[in-house]
Amino acid sequence: MKFYQILLLGCLLLFSTSFSIPHPIKLTSSLIQTFPKDNILGVECRVFIDDFTFSMNDTFTKNFNASNLSKEDIEGIEDYFERYYKIFINDEIYTLTYASSEVFEKHNVLSIKFSNRIPVIKEGDQICIENTLFFEDFDFLQSNRMTVRIPPFISEDYFEITSLDKPITLNL
Repeated sequence: MKFYQILLLGCLLLFSTSFSIPHPIKLTSSLIQTFPKDNILGVECRVFIDDFTFSMNDTFTKNFNASNLSKEDIEGIEDYFERYYKIFINDEIYTLTYASSEVFEKHNVLSIKFSNRIPVIKEGDQICIENTLFFEDFDFLQSNRMTVRIPPFISEDYFEITSLDKPITLNL
């Protein structure tokens, strides 16, 4: 009987402390797409809220609150992505301008949408994507996954960045 009490107490202790332990997965997920009709580059990036808050606070903004973004928070997000998420078209950088965001509290996820006007994409153009989100914070534990759609050249392609080594280069 004492064994079962100890086992039950151990399980309760493990269960109650599991909520305070950070999640082991260090991951971002992005959708990068162009809209040829309007010459718009759209990026949607999903990050874990706790990781993003940890990385943003004190450097890019103070007291970041994903559920209620202030003007300072939005400027901090744009500055953060300008530093860690770069998209070049024919060697010219196109900064990401904040469009909107959505919080998925139950999953601890923040989805951030960006857009920017771009020139007409044509055959022979080169697009380069540097996604170094969270590598300074989590090093080899970090993985950044991207889905890229650039019609009519790329209907859908998938990439994963697991280090700071090389950007993704797309020759259209």
